[in-house]
Amino acid sequence: MNKRNRMNPLLFAMCTAGFCTWNTITAAYGANSGSQSTSVGEVNASASALSESAKALASTDGKLTRKKIFKSTQSQAVVGKREIQGVGPAAGAAQALSLAPGIAVRGYGGISSTARYEIAVRGVKVGWSSVNGDVERNGLTVLFDGIPMNNLISHNGGWDSNEIPILQMIHGINVTYGPGNPAGRWFDSVGGTINFVPLQPSVKPSAEIGTTFGSNGTLGYNFDLKTGMYDGWSAILAGGYTKNNTFRTGTFNAPSQSLAYFGKAVKTFRSGTFSLGGYVDSSREFRPNFIPVTPIQGITTQGLNANAPLYSQQTSGFYASLPESIWFKQLKVQGYMLYSKLNLRLSRDVTLHEMAWYRHGHRVHYRITNFVPGSSVNSEYYNPSSDTYGDKLYFDWRLPMNLVKAGGSWIHQQYTTPYAGYNTLLGTSPSFPIQYNSDVLYNNYLTGFVQDTFTPFSGFKITPGIAAVQYQTQMYNNGAQAFPNLPAGAQNQTLINSASDTISRLEPSIGVRFAPVKWGSVYAHYGRSYQNPTDNNYGAYNGNGGTIDLNSLKPVKSTDYEVGAKFLVHNWMLLHNFTFNVNYYHDSLANETIATFLSNISQTKFAAADAVVNGVNIAMADNPSWNWHLFANLALNHSYYTSYTPQGGGTTLYGANVSYSPYLTMSAGIDYRYYYHGFLFSPQFVDQYTSSEYLFNNGTGAPSHQKQPGYNVSNLSLGIKTTRLNPYIPTLKDVKLSVGIYNLFDARYNPIEYITSGGYFGGNSAGAILADPGAPRQYFMTVSAKF
Repeated sequence: MNKRNRMNPLLFAMCTAGFCTWNTITAAYGANSGSQSTSVGEVNASASALSESAKALASTDGKLTRKKIFKSTQSQAVVGKREIQGVGPAAGAAQALSLAPGIAVRGYGGISSTARYEIAVRGVKVGWSSVNGDVERNGLTVLFDGIPMNNLISHNGGWDSNEIPILQMIHGINVTYGPGNPAGRWFDSVGGTINFVPLQPSVKPSAEIGTTFGSNGTLGYNFDLKTGMYDGWSAILAGGYTKNNTFRTGTFNAPSQSLAYFGKAVKTFRSGTFSLGGYVDSSREFRPNFIPVTPIQGITTQGLNANAPLYSQQTSGFYASLPESIWFKQLKVQGYMLYSKLNLRLSRDVTLHEMAWYRHGHRVHYRITNFVPGSSVNSEYYNPSSDTYGDKLYFDWRLPMNLVKAGGSWIHQQYTTPYAGYNTLLGTSPSFPIQYNSDVLYNNYLTGFVQDTFTPFSGFKITPGIAAVQYQTQMYNNGAQAFPNLPAGAQNQTLINSASDTISRLEPSIGVRFAPVKWGSVYAHYGRSYQNPTDNNYGAYNGNGGTIDLNSLKPVKSTDYEVGAKFLVHNWMLLHNFTFNVNYYHDSLANETIATFLSNISQTKFAAADAVVNGVNIAMADNPSWNWHLFANLALNHSYYTSYTPQGGGTTLYGANVSYSPYLTMSAGIDYRYYYHGFLFSPQFVDQYTSSEYLFNNGTGAPSHQKQPGYNVSNLSLGIKTTRLNPYIPTLKDVKLSVGIYNLFDARYNPIEYITSGGYFGGNSAGAILADPGAPRQYFMTVSAKF
């Protein structure tokens, strides 16, 4: 094993962090052992204790507020319930995030939460849209209630957006741009961190149920039950289910479905809080096939060179798809997690924070394609899984002018990736494949950090910090063991021998904020962070043979600069809780590996690249009166490669534009509330624009000079809320009805396009542009009742 800068003290500290959990929980409950009610005169004290418990419970809600963002030295944003409603009841995680500044989303499912989407935060991405050419595919850490969901090592499937399919259970979405400060940084935070904050336990009991139905057979339900607070305990159970068919036209309706359930219980006590939570999600979808933008001779609706109409948006229809017998791809994404959190005041100035979790992830990719006859491989079955254990422990120490945070985390993951390529008509099968692969990877992520927020006087603070990170990776080529029964000529898609490596780095950062007035501030932030090389860097899926030079293997390096201004005006003329944020960013990415899978040769090629992403984000929101709410944001982005070298040492490109990074995105929304005779009416209009962007060319394995057009999509909805039914239904608080039209003007657009190498359709299709269209106009209705 090749080792560099191993930090044994750090490893020891992380291994002992988990053992602290039991002792600290025991101490926490012990702190209350002498507390008993002894007199009637303590009734007022009990009420005061309830108030303190309410405050403690509120402190466990991780959603960012406008005030927290305003006082931060970082670039941050939050998407609240009111904005989330603008993307519609059938939408998912990606659509909600698209309302935040600097975030672009693209996928093949329209607005359906059952499909997978790619999310780009200022050009750095997470998720998968079935198209190659991303400069940084897994450069964003995704959290659920503060718990990481990402795979530590996978270059594909690191996180899928349909792992958050039920937006009704999401309370808010936090976005931290760039690496951020050490206490909130994770292993994939080179471009940012996204935290989906679910509904939280409450002081008072409540319940809500709802159902949604609409276009393309959409049907769903959601619920949440809150116990209220009893003896310091408060809990919530929430969940939902949704299903829909594709909006693509053809003989196969491609049914998809998703479900998710969440539960959390919080115990408040005199010296802190303790919580237990769990989350489970499962999505099954039939992914639609690509369609040529223009007709190609021989590419028909019934296969290659069939006696049938040509298959393209111009001939068979803009939303046309192939029959199930010609092309079929089913995807399953499943996961569950269990976690605990402890916040314990050890003294008036010192607090311990401890978080432990386990997460299991599983994915199935099952595809059959009969478009090109005679192929030795027309079917694929790929079912990777991962098990992740983690613990994060840190202390904060409040001093007269300082808030010091120090601690670390330990994460361990086992990741297994069995793949089988076969053709049952030729005598092969998933257990007897002609192409196969099974890599087993073990990863440890260790980090220790110290940061200090120094406030020498009111309105000014500086936050220096440093983190020491270590990535330990072991990759085993397990193909022969996973597939002992193979036909003659079977090919292992991983030919590299097993490898292991340890990489250690230091990550410094500093943030500064100055507020000369109560309603305005300026800030700057610098951060350097590293990301472990993904599995293909260690030889996974590398069918070219040879060896991996671990001595030259480097982690992805991000050097990020931010500078900006923030304004928060509570009440002045028409400005009420008005926010206006503007920032400039410059992020240099080094040591990137760009993976390009070519289906015509069933092989993955890898390019080496360095890049720069930089631009400006502007966001504002205001409530001019109780009736009105307005928000708008604009993002300008310029992403380019300082160097891009295709596999095999081809011609290096300098200054080429990064594919799929729109130079301009805009979102704006307006909603109005009007009360009339027991009814609250809430019309809302949301408009989103995405500019043109450069395509990736699978044939050259490099970004191209061709662009796909920009597009604009608008949504209109009306909500009606009433208490008129309360006298007739016991405990009913209100009933809500919402109706919406999405893609109001029925715009025709392609969020995904790429230049094919010819492997998808064969024939003379190489060099053609293939696309996944966005959804046409759709209608949805939601009815819900709150108790």
